[in-house]
Amino acid sequence: MVIGLNKEDRGVKRYSVLVLILGLVLTIFITHLVYKGQKQLSDSNFEFLVHNQAENIKELVMLDVAFIGAGASFYHATQPPTWDNFSTFVAPLLADSKSLIAMQWMKKVYPEQIASHVERVKQHFPNYQIYTVPKDLPRQDGYILENDEPIYVASDVYPVNEANLRALGYYSSRERVRRVIRNTLKTGEPSLSDKIRLLQDGFDRSLPKQGMLVYHPVFEIGENSLRGVVIGVVRTTAYFEQIVSRTSIGKEVGIQVVDLGFDAEDDPIMYENQGWKTLSGATKSVIIDLYDRQWNIQFKHDSDISHNDRVILICVASGGFIISILLAYVVQLMLREQRRLTKLVSRRTRDLQYLVERDPLTEVYNRRAFNRLADYHISCHKPFSLVIIDIDKFKQINDQYGHVSGDEILMQVAACIKTELYPDDMLFRLGGDEFAVISRCVDEGLLKGYLSNLCAEISMIKWDSIDPNFFCTLSIGATVFKGESLEKLMNRADDLLYKSKDKGRNRAMVA
Repeated sequence: MVIGLNKEDRGVKRYSVLVLILGLVLTIFITHLVYKGQKQLSDSNFEFLVHNQAENIKELVMLDVAFIGAGASFYHATQPPTWDNFSTFVAPLLADSKSLIAMQWMKKVYPEQIASHVERVKQHFPNYQIYTVPKDLPRQDGYILENDEPIYVASDVYPVNEANLRALGYYSSRERVRRVIRNTLKTGEPSLSDKIRLLQDGFDRSLPKQGMLVYHPVFEIGENSLRGVVIGVVRTTAYFEQIVSRTSIGKEVGIQVVDLGFDAEDDPIMYENQGWKTLSGATKSVIIDLYDRQWNIQFKHDSDISHNDRVILICVASGGFIISILLAYVVQLMLREQRRLTKLVSRRTRDLQYLVERDPLTEVYNRRAFNRLADYHISCHKPFSLVIIDIDKFKQINDQYGHVSGDEILMQVAACIKTELYPDDMLFRLGGDEFAVISRCVDEGLLKGYLSNLCAEISMIKWDSIDPNFFCTLSIGATVFKGESLEKLMNRADDLLYKSKDKGRNRAMVA
């Protein structure tokens, strides 16, 4: 059997569901706001990370260039007899850098100076000889350039180790080095190479290229001609390994560094971390200028929020969902309690209304209720009859049988009258032994018979508990409402009541 909900229960349930829906909508809205805030914070952090990391890389490169420039200043500010102290001078410079791994002094030597130059350098490096490695050709010893061009040959190196000693005597016969020299003479500034394979890593050509060269010019004092070039050998991976691969909120970042300078077209990617290929989010790039070269530093991050943010978002949504359910439950309890209190107040109000408008002895309506209902009928011009009832010789009854018996007579008479009334008629106790009836019967003939029958019923009541020989009778005056005031209507009914008494009591007079 299905038990349906009543109207009030359905109302409570409807409001509870409405509160739950509103709570869920508010939860979705707040969760969306939190997500947008997290997204904006993530994008802001990413933007800051991009520019900050690009500036950090540039500062690291420029710091190494400054160290190399200090080495170049050694040759610029001193004379050849003191150049043998190069290693002593640059040792602390390399110690202060994690990425600068070597410095070479590339002295400018004209063809006619080569022999004397070699002899002088052999005093420190006995196996010293000049050589070059033309593009796509094997090593060639000696001078091979045309037009008697000067060469820039490795004449000193620091640190002195096996890998760096292999570079001694080397001069470049390639066009790109000539281009670097021309650019240096023109600008007076250092020049950076594209990425190279470091001698320090070995001669295996399959090894990754992890370095670059920084060419720093050394000018003759007061002249626009070169004494030579100090080359700094830089391990570029030391720069890129310092790049933060995660944002401050834990999101993984993909990083790629692309060389935009000359001679980098064949292999421009200088660095790329694992996240670069796996992530598919937004990309932000910053180009940094490094003298005659540019690096495009690209950062990529997942467009979604981080794991920590996702946990926070789930907590916000779950909390909102739980609060919505609890709020709906609380509202349901409050509505049920309100309904209970409303019913209680209504019941108490009815009880008070009953007490205010009921006669405590006979439990019929009292005079207050009579006045209210009579005024209502008169103001609305409703058709009705007013009946005034009086118990005959009630004062004598009280004097002879006592007030207790008198009260019993009042109660039984009231109960008997109530049973004989028409369904819509109402009985009132006006005071003492006087009662009134507001009746819907407005036909004088029917009203006469109706009230005469009432008198007969009362007169037949047995009062054995009081006196077997005692009987009670009523005198009744009744009149039909004809539009007059209540006072006039009452006076006319009272007159008819007294006529009933004058004619011997136990009767009803209707007019």
